[in-house]
Amino acid sequence: MPEHPEHLTRRVRELQQENEALHTRVHRLSSERQRLETRMSDLARLYTASTRLRESRTDSELVATFEEILKDLLGSESFAVFELEPDASALSWLGGMGVDSTLPRRIPLGEGPLSFVVQEGRIWVSEPLPTENLAPRACIPLRLGSQVLGVIAIFQLLPHKPSFEAADHVLFELLETQGGMALHCARCPTGGEPLTRGS
Repeated sequence: MPEHPEHLTRRVRELQQENEALHTRVHRLSSERQRLETRMSDLARLYTASTRLRESRTDSELVATFEEILKDLLGSESFAVFELEPDASALSWLGGMGVDSTLPRRIPLGEGPLSFVVQEGRIWVSEPLPTENLAPRACIPLRLGSQVLGVIAIFQLLPHKPSFEAADHVLFELLETQGGMALHCARCPTGGEPLTRGS
């Protein structure tokens, strides 16, 4: 005996609802998979950055490592690395990219984000984003414990990247601690012999 049309209509509606529920679940699982893949990629890039920093032993190696990390992982080709002078009165140029001829080689501490980072020992990010090329978008202290040894100033991002992302802030934190340790190691004796400054 054929099924009643109302029963068929109800069954079709049930199947449509089941289909919609399945589509919703597939979409949710796909989003979760994408989130996990992004997280794995972030962890991989942090591991790579940490390894590169641990292997840096001289000023030139350290600056080259910062260049690789900031260009490849952050998306910046405009930054400067400064070392805090022993009397903590100024920052001295250690190296950089994209701003070599435009920034002074010595910056006395006073006002501004570089001084804030040295004095407070905290990462600083510009809000809103600056419009001038030489106004930093972010400054990262290079710390050994609570002691600030230097600062990374990031000025511009590549055109395809308009702003910092959540993963970038995790990278900043890694640079803050691992970069500070790497700078400290480049100043410490190894096996009784001082490490070479420069190449």
